[in-house]
Amino acid sequence: MRAWATILAAMAAALCLSAPASAEGLDEEMAEAYGVNELEQAAPESARDALGELSVEDALDPDSLLERLASSAAEALGEQLRGAVAPALKLLAAAALCALAGAFATDMAKRYVNLAGCLAVGAAAFTDAAGWIKRGGEAVTELGEFSRALLPCLTATAAAGGLTASAAAKYAAASLFMDLLLTAVRSLILPLAYALLAVRIAAAALDNGALDAAGRLIRWLALTVTTLIMSAFTLFISFSGVIASSADALANKAARTALSAALPVVGGIISDAAAALVAGAGVLRAAVGALGAAVVLGVCLAPFLALGLRYLLYKAAAALASAFAGGRVGALISDVGSVFALVLGVTGAAAAMLFVSIISFVRAVGL
Repeated sequence: MRAWATILAAMAAALCLSAPASAEGLDEEMAEAYGVNELEQAAPESARDALGELSVEDALDPDSLLERLASSAAEALGEQLRGAVAPALKLLAAAALCALAGAFATDMAKRYVNLAGCLAVGAAAFTDAAGWIKRGGEAVTELGEFSRALLPCLTATAAAGGLTASAAAKYAAASLFMDLLLTAVRSLILPLAYALLAVRIAAAALDNGALDAAGRLIRWLALTVTTLIMSAFTLFISFSGVIASSADALANKAARTALSAALPVVGGIISDAAAALVAGAGVLRAAVGALGAAVVLGVCLAPFLALGLRYLLYKAAAALASAFAGGRVGALISDVGSVFALVLGVTGAAAAMLFVSIISFVRAVGL
């Protein structure tokens, strides 16, 4: 029964792929059947800002996409570097003022100087950090919304290539864990990032060991949740893909045997034609995967650069501040940098989930 279902799928693919994909254009009926038009329209605005107008036809020429991405990255690097240097300099200025005031203060007054310095650093850092925590969450949301168009399109092209079972299993795994990560980010991880920022500022200002321990617990919880979701996704998509791929291989072999047995001469011709059509589906699947990867990079470009640069500059500012302003102020600046690293890790996890999904679909082999 499964063999004949595969035969019917191959015949349907033959009808859908009667016009090949090429750099000059894609067949409109085929694009509509596989959801290509919806995929192109689902590209987030941030990706269009980075890469311009995007289409699957552009993905057939990956060199052009890479050139656009490199040009946008170079432009964004300068812009984000200027944006990251300003808050780091403000923190260093606050630390310098704290050190200058502490140099002329009595031992009793130094406690209040340190308190004022930590509050000043916290106020300067909170606005910048809170803004990019929100932007990281928006990037994860955009990736989640785009995946709702990307994954069905990849599944359709993979199924047309004779990978019905494995495509369904990978789609179920990717969509389930992407929604799970998106829910965790909105409901738990981003609120924990805000809480971590506030707790770190309070712990430094009050020199409170209990608050410092609470900050470490919050950071551990956020990282653990992200790691567990990513680990479960990787294991699930790997094992389900292997099992389902074996089932597809057996079904495809049975379909070829049934065709040859039922139609000794014509069956072999149909089998070879189906293999050629499946190869065409593979070309389209690769183009869809390339477009999906480009969109993911376009969405993540600004957040990755901004969060990464801020993490590095805040750590550098913390090292300088510790040299002349005391340990509490320097430690606070370093802790704020760790918050950027946390948000960067969560955003990277969402991007990695989509990249793994794309690779697992594109590398699959059909008939």
